[in-house]
Amino acid sequence: MPHKPSTPHHFLAQLAGNWTGASKLWFEPDNLANNAPIVGSVQIILDGRFALFLYQSSIQGEAQHGMFTFGFNTNANQFEASWVDSFHTNDSIMFCTGAEIENGFQVLGNYPDPNDGPDWSWRTEVKLIDANHLIVSAYNITPEGQEAKAVEATLTRIKK
Repeated sequence: MPHKPSTPHHFLAQLAGNWTGASKLWFEPDNLANNAPIVGSVQIILDGRFALFLYQSSIQGEAQHGMFTFGFNTNANQFEASWVDSFHTNDSIMFCTGAEIENGFQVLGNYPDPNDGPDWSWRTEVKLIDANHLIVSAYNITPEGQEAKAVEATLTRIKK
């Protein structure tokens, strides 16, 4: 199912391929806790309607794996996504919705405070810098609305 060049689905198609780079992690603002290699692949699935980003990295020497599924809901006119990974989401699925931004999109989801406080939010930005460079950034947002970068994966397309 081909998509027009200016559609969100065309944007998804541009992400297809294998990627490598660095993944940075912050537990506290301005205090880098981890910087590790990351490898992943973006597969376009279900006739171009969705993208599936499967990735591997490590946090403080321990292997981490994750899956970010995203697409554009034409009925709701919004991007929708789900996150699962072996570190941040534990045994839950985080559902997110959002909008187009320059060179990409951003989505917002919520997750429970492990200390039984109010839910926190998680904002993810996906930006295609050019055909071979992708940045996936995520931000923690406190219940009071304070936002701080939590993750940044700077990726380069692996050429065949």
